[in-house]
Amino acid sequence: MLRMSILVGLASQPIPPFDLTLGQAVAAEADGFDSIWYPDHLMGWLPKSLWTPENSSLATILPSPHLYLDPIPVMAVVGRSTERILIGTGVTDPIRRPPAELARTFVTLSQMTSGRAILGIGAGERENVVPYGLDYKRQVSRLEESLHVIRLLWESTDPVSFDGNFFKLDRAVFDLELFEGRSPPIWVGAHGPRMLGITGRYGDGWYPSYPMTPEEYASKLKTIRDAASQAGRDPNAVTAGYQLYVVIAPDHETSHAIMSSPLAAAMALVAPSSQWEQAGLKHPLGPGFEGLRDFVPEWYTPQEIDEATSHFDLAVVHDTLVHGTVDDVVNAIEPLIDAGLQHVTLSNLAPLAGLEHLAFSQEAIREVARILRA
Repeated sequence: MLRMSILVGLASQPIPPFDLTLGQAVAAEADGFDSIWYPDHLMGWLPKSLWTPENSSLATILPSPHLYLDPIPVMAVVGRSTERILIGTGVTDPIRRPPAELARTFVTLSQMTSGRAILGIGAGERENVVPYGLDYKRQVSRLEESLHVIRLLWESTDPVSFDGNFFKLDRAVFDLELFEGRSPPIWVGAHGPRMLGITGRYGDGWYPSYPMTPEEYASKLKTIRDAASQAGRDPNAVTAGYQLYVVIAPDHETSHAIMSSPLAAAMALVAPSSQWEQAGLKHPLGPGFEGLRDFVPEWYTPQEIDEATSHFDLAVVHDTLVHGTVDDVVNAIEPLIDAGLQHVTLSNLAPLAGLEHLAFSQEAIREVARILRA
């Protein structure tokens, strides 16, 4: 039995045609979801060489795995088409979108959505930065300074001057009025110790996505809250979130088959080498590979991708990917609630195995949300 109810969000993909994306958001609000989150990607995690009808019928309706609309205008229209649901980026970065622009963009979105826009932000991923000619060095330092600049602009009524390592402001003005005098919430996608500290000092919410045990989740949340206290902030004001990737099926065996399907199995390449080593295996892209942070799918030839995916073993993801029946998924989330989780966002991976899994998994996600929110 769940000890408490939590807020439940839905991770959505801002894909064309736009009316499809908008319809999904309107339906998410009608289904009772508390939030909807959009990634800010120029490139997806799956290589085009694997995106074939033979590997998944999903490829018959989407011609590429790299189809991502800009989440900012998507959020604006979704906000004008809904009344209650929170709308966030899951997540953007300050490399492609510098801090002054982020400050203005999210105050604008906040006004357009009656305060429902959330700036979900992280240090960035190589696939969205380096292939497009941008510098990925010192990305965590850039994030911390960007958050400092954003807060300065939002909180100051006078022109702002700031001499930083990445950004220099000389009497910069920010006179755009905050919605009801409240800054847009900032949720940080953090995992390592330094990022957790940044979350405590600057964040209103924590939005991790890497696999964690409940014990790891509780420990990292404590690091955030301790950092908030040391910065003179209310530690309990930082919402404990988590984007969970889930595979829901009618029975546990089917969820294993979905996880082992070509596209779903390819997602194991974005797992860090440490996760493969815990399963007694070597990461096919080499020792020390950072996975999600470093993987750029189009930097590998089709032959290299085929060779890498041939090493997939269900053991790599079995203990880290939430999967099984509705009850299995709810039971996996309950210990995280005990560890402090307050707002879970569900990301449905089942359709990667094919369109035949879409309808059931969508209804199952809704059922999980109903149970958790009850």
